[in-house]
Amino acid sequence: MKLKRLTVALTAFLVAFGTVGCTTPPKGENDVLLLLQGWTNTPTDSQDPYKKYISDSFGLNVSLNASSDFDNACVVAFQSSNRPDIVSFPDYTTFQKYFKQSVLIDDWTPYLQYMPNFSSVIDSAQQASAKQIFSAGGKLSALWTPAEPPVWSLKIREDWLTQFRAEKSYAAAWAPTTPDMLLEFARWIKTAKNPNQAALDVFAFTSAGGSNSLGVLGTWLPLMYGAVSVAPFGFYPEGDEVKFSTTDGSYKQMLEFLRTVVQEQLIEPTWYSQQFADKHRTYQGKIAIEWLPGSVTDYTQAEFTDADGNVTQDTTDWWETYDLPVQPGTANTRAGNMPGPGLAGKIITVSKKAALNADKMRKICALIDACYSRYDAETDTYARGSAYDALRWGVGIEDGLAYADIAGANLKYINTSSVSAGRGERYYREKQTGAWDWGAWFSSTNDGIIQGNKSEVDAIVLKVAQHNVKTANMAAKPEIGAYLQFPAADLNEMVNEMVAFEYGYATQSGWDSSERETRYNAFIQRWRTSLKGNDFLASAAEQFRSLGLF
Repeated sequence: MKLKRLTVALTAFLVAFGTVGCTTPPKGENDVLLLLQGWTNTPTDSQDPYKKYISDSFGLNVSLNASSDFDNACVVAFQSSNRPDIVSFPDYTTFQKYFKQSVLIDDWTPYLQYMPNFSSVIDSAQQASAKQIFSAGGKLSALWTPAEPPVWSLKIREDWLTQFRAEKSYAAAWAPTTPDMLLEFARWIKTAKNPNQAALDVFAFTSAGGSNSLGVLGTWLPLMYGAVSVAPFGFYPEGDEVKFSTTDGSYKQMLEFLRTVVQEQLIEPTWYSQQFADKHRTYQGKIAIEWLPGSVTDYTQAEFTDADGNVTQDTTDWWETYDLPVQPGTANTRAGNMPGPGLAGKIITVSKKAALNADKMRKICALIDACYSRYDAETDTYARGSAYDALRWGVGIEDGLAYADIAGANLKYINTSSVSAGRGERYYREKQTGAWDWGAWFSSTNDGIIQGNKSEVDAIVLKVAQHNVKTANMAAKPEIGAYLQFPAADLNEMVNEMVAFEYGYATQSGWDSSERETRYNAFIQRWRTSLKGNDFLASAAEQFRSLGLF
């Protein structure tokens, strides 16, 4: 729940250049090597105040090995003579790979006595499923940050929806709660916002498939009918069987909706081929329906702000966040639910090497526990450890970085721009961007902090917060398929073949309903057999049982 202009820019940089930052390996008794997937993955200099903070507060000399290519960094690190002490795994699959190699400690239970923050929530109802997947034989295999709430959600041009309601004489509270209602609005956009129907320039929908996926359409269109249609995330247990969109009927419904959108030219023509950075129409005000985080409001306004910072058109209230439309009468229990990103966030653990030194291990426990952050929905309160505030946001480390209350909201605001703060000297993280990675290994998007680059909270900041708070509170079901491990080659073939079929189904204009039915049934049969769908279902059932989730 925060503006992420800087973080997004830094993430784009690491994706573009694949940078890897690694400091000199530690050698002393209290030296700690921390392996993580960072945001900038560049080393800092000897004046790093964040490194000094850890040393002063916890007696540890921590060095970051932050890599954009985390899988490769793990291979190198665990084959070296100086293995990492703390590892923050971005996903369960990678964690399991190294846990099975017996290079990580196998039980955190003896150390919980040193970790009051984590211990206070480990047995809570909210963490029961997460605890289950990390528990076996009375042992606790890892620590974890709470699962992140949804951030991306359905965004609709509210100003256009208001016009639509008035023209149709609908109530002011009318919203597209079904796929057909969403299509009705989309068709109106095509006719009402394109004076020249021969040269369409404004569209209801868009995406960025990069010629290898449906882009965000593959994320949210299936949710109107059931679970996401991407493997392995969309596999889920129900009753006494494992299901997927190809077996519960929701896949066909999603394909028919997508086909309608494409055939009726309700979607930007380059939706499948373009990259995400090419979605200029969205921010220029030429797209009506999007799937984006709340920062869409900030980026839209930036499109209408000149070089001197003057707003040429106020777009603050253009976008509004809406619940997912749901297919009427569906019996699919996953329809209309937001895709929760698993049962846990980041998975944090320690190598067996580090645990050999009892004093050092206690200090590591204290550091991890102080970085813990959680949100309690029952009391609507946020609990952040002291090290979370310091290492994630620089509060207490850099002069000028401090929280400000937001009136009427249980949130805090932090301005991370020294320029707008009127500070004579730039913040350390502005000079040494690698310092942002000190917060990357335990951060949460649900920490109650809104980040901005302005001196105070303004309408745009508040609007972004409203979007993200509303999204975070939507009904969601975790995509526990993320914890499944399938043969990579087989999984990639399935995913690629599904994308090719989806694109063909949507774009082939010559297929009537009978032809579509025939081709769909043939593909489902192929999915089950030659694409090994039945094998995946059986494997998923076995794995879900072993995790205690089935």
